[in-house]
Amino acid sequence: MKDILKRSFIQFPLLAHLMFSFFKIKNGQKLTAECERRKNISLFDYTALSQPLPYGPEELVIDNNLYGHAHYLKKFAGIKNDLNAYLEHGVFWGGMVHADQKYWYTKRIITFGDNRKKAIEKKLPAKEAVCVGPYIHYADELFNPEKMALLKAKLGRVLLVFPSHSIVNQSREFSLEDFITEVNRIKVDFDTVLVSLYFLDALKTDQVKRYEQEGFRIVTSGHRFDRHFIARHRTIISLADMTVSNSVGTHIGYCVYLGKPHYIFKQEHRVVSTSDKELQRHTSMYDGNEKQKADAEMDEVVKAFATYSPHEISTKQKEVVEKYWGISSLKSPKELRSIFGS
Repeated sequence: MKDILKRSFIQFPLLAHLMFSFFKIKNGQKLTAECERRKNISLFDYTALSQPLPYGPEELVIDNNLYGHAHYLKKFAGIKNDLNAYLEHGVFWGGMVHADQKYWYTKRIITFGDNRKKAIEKKLPAKEAVCVGPYIHYADELFNPEKMALLKAKLGRVLLVFPSHSIVNQSREFSLEDFITEVNRIKVDFDTVLVSLYFLDALKTDQVKRYEQEGFRIVTSGHRFDRHFIARHRTIISLADMTVSNSVGTHIGYCVYLGKPHYIFKQEHRVVSTSDKELQRHTSMYDGNEKQKADAEMDEVVKAFATYSPHEISTKQKEVVEKYWGISSLKSPKELRSIFGS
């Protein structure tokens, strides 16, 4: 019902603007003030950074307000106006296109690279896909170079861990003990292990406690409505010397783009939803052979990063990241202003 109501609004400019204005007036100033306050909270205060935030949009398209992507893209380019486009919030697989992208009246979709551009325009021929490469390129680090250097000196050589994360109404379960065993196996080359948890998982006390029992330190990039999420994300990755995860995600391309080697410890996962209806909502996003294709694409990424190699990023890994994250599609401020206006 929630999706039906939303999609009845976003097809029409007037209704979409009314919805945007309501939430902007209701929560806009409150959200901005809280995001600025959280900008000064320690990376290690994962509880404070994970607390709920209201939806107070800066951009008209709802997904553009996730993770600060649009905020920093516009800051980088000096763009003040609305992007008037749907900005995909991560890597999508198998040619799957979120239903909202079809319903939004905007004619442009912002994505990473040419591989995804072709999939979008094949599925939605009335839309134009615009490639801008990995969004983390456009974000600042939260701290100045002096503060970064001091923090890095305290942490020493850092192994940064990205466990498979939950999403709203759905979690991915895996053997935490097996994952911890693998992290302990490779941590001997490092002084500090940082575990970067998604805000939903940072509030799961049992999981956090287990990591902390091993001496790992917990960090988070913050709530999904935090405009400084992507900047905090870049800051955390920049502190790392090596990165590891147990599933495929957007973070892999970001790590490689920032020059950090990555390793995927392959594990079986089980998807657990809050209800059968919610599980069906997620599985129905794929049609035809899209799920099979998505699995094949993710397996390609897993195979490229299956070997622990802490001192290099291989040619094959760079090729895979180019294919799915589109590093060659990065744009200058002038190019972005030419596309989206100023």
